[in-house]
Amino acid sequence: MSAPAAVSRPPIAVRPLSAAERRPGWRRRLVLRERVSRSMVIVPGFYLLVAVGLGIALPAIDRSRGGDHLLGIDAAAAQTVLESIAAGMIAFSGLVLSVGVLVVQFGAGQYSPRLVQLFRRDLVIKQAFGILVSPGVFALVAASDIGGSEKDAPQTLTVVVGLVLMLAALVELFRFIGRLLELMRPRRIYAGLTAQARFAVPDAYPSLLTDDTERRPYPPEPTGTIVAQEHRDGVLSAVDRQRVVEAARAAGVVVEVAAQLGAYIPHGEPVLLVHGGGPIDEEALRHAVVFADGRTVTQDPAFAIRCMVDVAIRALSPAVNDPTSAVEGIDAVGAMLLRLGRRRLGDSGIVDDDGALRLVMPTPGWDELVDLGLTEIRRYGADSPQIARRLAALLDSLQERLPARRAPALERHRALLREAVARHFPDPVEHELVSTPDRIGLGGAAA
Repeated sequence: MSAPAAVSRPPIAVRPLSAAERRPGWRRRLVLRERVSRSMVIVPGFYLLVAVGLGIALPAIDRSRGGDHLLGIDAAAAQTVLESIAAGMIAFSGLVLSVGVLVVQFGAGQYSPRLVQLFRRDLVIKQAFGILVSPGVFALVAASDIGGSEKDAPQTLTVVVGLVLMLAALVELFRFIGRLLELMRPRRIYAGLTAQARFAVPDAYPSLLTDDTERRPYPPEPTGTIVAQEHRDGVLSAVDRQRVVEAARAAGVVVEVAAQLGAYIPHGEPVLLVHGGGPIDEEALRHAVVFADGRTVTQDPAFAIRCMVDVAIRALSPAVNDPTSAVEGIDAVGAMLLRLGRRRLGDSGIVDDDGALRLVMPTPGWDELVDLGLTEIRRYGADSPQIARRLAALLDSLQERLPARRAPALERHRALLREAVARHFPDPVEHELVSTPDRIGLGGAAA
């Protein structure tokens, strides 16, 4: 594979590795955390193991205590009660889980398929799955361990725990339904995306605009080694920067990530470009990159904006026609842009402990992030008074609260918004109404 031709690029800001990036086992912890957070087996499986353990232990405890007749339940009656709980709760939990799956399917179709991850990562939903299934499993295991023996004593404790678990499952049903309804609210969806991105922003952009940052040219040496994608086709999800810097320092070279995080990289395409002629541990470099079957917010806060915009423009489609939900999306996008606008954006370089440039990371700049957050919402919502007024207020707010260097991109979008409003609202009176900035959209005081 031939090296790409060298191109002239502007200097980049450089920084040392952050404390979080220096933590050992970064990639292993990231992969484990992602698998655990996305797994629908671990949390429910824990509840099932507890239910099985109780189903084995409690009948034995009842036998060791000799039993009592507090509830007037002998072993045969206890077995009947537990079998009834098992049959009823297993059928009941299956029905509830089916409803939950249908709600997730509806949400994916109504808002965006990329939001399924919010349901998969939600701890309340996983706990509900486990608690709803546990009473049936407990009762089934316990019922198989009692009855048919002269040694069986009254199973008071076992029956009481079975009834308590059944009541807990019914209470959890209400909590589960409330959680599904909460997650279906557009405002809650935007809040979930914002919460995920809150940790990704400082990870992707550790330096503030106010920080003193040195700028250096891109490495002038021609590209030497090219590390290609050797796994199945996938999305570049994260990079273990510490491992890359260590490998580059040992070889005396500079490593450049060939694509932005979130880019789809087919098999055989370049992932890392090595500038310099020194031999480098390619295996270490391959273990430093993480691929996934889709974009994640972990090191890619722009994906959170992408999801917010997807939900907003779905609300603006003629089939839905819900500009108020889109206004809530503009609120969330504005909060993200405000947080990002205070940080040093664009491509960045990472230096080793000796101050030598070792890693170049391509990341979206301010113009790209503003275009991502505002272009499609303006395109599909410019004929809505709510959207036009809210976008105007957002541009005013960002320009007022961010440094002057962020103004050109905002002014460009302000001009595009004015053109769109003039095209859709030629009547002077209506044009003046729609052009008035309003942080609520319609019904608020002029911003």
